[in-house]
Amino acid sequence: MLPGVNDAHALGATGSGSPQGRSEESLHQRFVQDRLALFAKTVFWFAMTFLATAVVFGPLSPGGFWQPGRESQLLGTLSAFVLWRVARRQVGLSRQQLHLLDAVGTLAICYFVIAMGVRLVTMPPWGFFAGTLAVFHVTTARSIIVPSTPRRTFVITALAYAPLVVVAQGFPDSTQTWSSAVRWHALVGPLAWSTTLTALATLASNVIYGLRAEVAKARQLGQYTLGRKLGQGGMGEVYEARHALLRRPTAIKLLPGDTSPEQVRRFELEVQLTASLTHPNTISIYDFGRTPDGVFYYVMELLDGLTLQEVVERDGAQPAARVVHILLQACAALREAHDAGLIHRDIKPANIILCRLGGVTDTVKVLDFGLVKRMDPGEDPGQSNLNAIVGTPLYLSPEAITAPETLDARSDLYALGAVGYFLLTGAPVFEAKTVVEACSRQLHEVPVPLATRAKQPISEELAAIIHACLAKDPAARPASAAELSARLRAELSAGVWTEADAEAWWQRGLEPRVTAEPVAPDAGTVQVDLEGRENETEAAISQRLRSLP
Repeated sequence: MLPGVNDAHALGATGSGSPQGRSEESLHQRFVQDRLALFAKTVFWFAMTFLATAVVFGPLSPGGFWQPGRESQLLGTLSAFVLWRVARRQVGLSRQQLHLLDAVGTLAICYFVIAMGVRLVTMPPWGFFAGTLAVFHVTTARSIIVPSTPRRTFVITALAYAPLVVVAQGFPDSTQTWSSAVRWHALVGPLAWSTTLTALATLASNVIYGLRAEVAKARQLGQYTLGRKLGQGGMGEVYEARHALLRRPTAIKLLPGDTSPEQVRRFELEVQLTASLTHPNTISIYDFGRTPDGVFYYVMELLDGLTLQEVVERDGAQPAARVVHILLQACAALREAHDAGLIHRDIKPANIILCRLGGVTDTVKVLDFGLVKRMDPGEDPGQSNLNAIVGTPLYLSPEAITAPETLDARSDLYALGAVGYFLLTGAPVFEAKTVVEACSRQLHEVPVPLATRAKQPISEELAAIIHACLAKDPAARPASAAELSARLRAELSAGVWTEADAEAWWQRGLEPRVTAEPVAPDAGTVQVDLEGRENETEAAISQRLRSLP
């Protein structure tokens, strides 16, 4: 099988993370919350380092480990830990709640470490120095890690340093021990340190916040703004995306820049071939092109659903009526492709998605036409890789292994029969641990009868249809997707999978799960090279199709 992104898995993993259920604002809040948790975690481990030092060297000092102020140090460490856990575990915090958590958590940590500095060290200058240094660590870490406006950073940092100036006047034990000059210095020193360090933290926040804003602004120049990464493989990466003007939820597939010319050619043909197919059960292509730096991409519909692989993994073997319902839709998509002279060559459960679309539940979408081959007996063998074995071993037809140059539409029907077998039994036709073993069984073994492996009643007629698709000899299979559809439709009299049945299934807690982590809303934008886009005519595309293997 050629390496590639599992678009089916990527597109099927939208769930509550899809644009319909997850706004850009909530993604930004999730990002801020994650950064707040990272800030608290960083401060916590800083504090634990100093506590560990006190544990090791404290007994060697005159006062021992438990000196005055140690309780404040422990409370500051505990505050950082609580802030970390709350920011990490609480879900869906609002903007106001995040701001409150940020301010209260940061100030609590700072005030406790100031109290530690005042009480822990008996000599006044060192007490202020310890408190100032501790607050500096906390506020600097916050200004670097937590996304915050300069104004907000200034206010929180100034409030964090304020107690140092206030307690400066009450630090001496008696009026005889300090002169007026020393007392004046006790006010000016902390005030100068606090002002300088507050300005430094505000400047750091301003630079980082400004850079983020500039990057976001620059990335908005393109048409498509990227969101979460949904999938990745040798043939590209798939992201959730939105159009700058249409705001339509989409998925965008990008071809890595370090790919070979052959991979680029196949990627281009994949999108052109898929875009030429218009059946509702085939994945829709909205746009394609190249970025200014030469990265090829195409934009497709974003689907809310599960692949057939995931359906069986979660729910086991499916009812016969539902299997017929699914296979009929897949047949319809393949019929259009076959009538256009195209063979999919990689039909498998992971490349067929079951979704909700336009208010219709259990809509089938056939994906990933990256291995498609044109059925053209007159093509030049020198221009095609006719002898390449491509596809997924567990769903390869025997002729795809022994004579790939002879493939026709019946090879896809063999794979579709294997998908039906998988749906009815919850297991593939042949179990194998290696590619060689899988290919050997496809060539030489007869499938175990469905009636033996299935855990549900299956009519003899449906079993006969599936086993006919799995015939070793292509001539013994249905001659076309249309013929297979006709035979499957005859099975509808035995039971129909209704919309109510489908809705009941989806309501059983089997909703699509989110498998990709959210990223910053300014994760990236694909800029379209409109001037460099090729205006390919229908004849030009047809000529390129003839070079397909």
